[in-house]
Amino acid sequence: MINYVSLFLYALSINQMRGRDLIVFAATDVVARLALFFGLHTLVYVLSADWYDSFGGDRLIAISVVAPTLARSAYFENVSGVYFYATFVSAMPLYVTAIRQSNVLRKAVEPLPFVVGPFFLAAAIFVATAFLITILAEAILRIQG
Repeated sequence: MINYVSLFLYALSINQMRGRDLIVFAATDVVARLALFFGLHTLVYVLSADWYDSFGGDRLIAISVVAPTLARSAYFENVSGVYFYATFVSAMPLYVTAIRQSNVLRKAVEPLPFVVGPFFLAAAIFVATAFLITILAEAILRIQG
């Protein structure tokens, strides 16, 4: 699902919606990626509790372990990190295209070589997204008590 959203946004960015900087598509991808990653994990955990008696068959326990699991996923401390980083491949075409054509990011990319600059900045966006998912998960943990 996450890969589909990135590829869909990439297709939209190729057609360039008039009046918008293409970096809007990359920002939309980051928000969608975070929401889907949290949401799909929650759904899978709840369904696992129902269907397979995981988490003792308790949906609340299943929901309560989503944040701690995702808080450590950016550091590869569990398989969720593998899933998260695997989605980066589908984001690369979108991020690189958006960065190359963005008026907002042009000044950041100009000093770097043409090929390396957009890829470096795309990787930086993804690393920032990984840290953002960790921060959000940690915030949810604090709210949970």
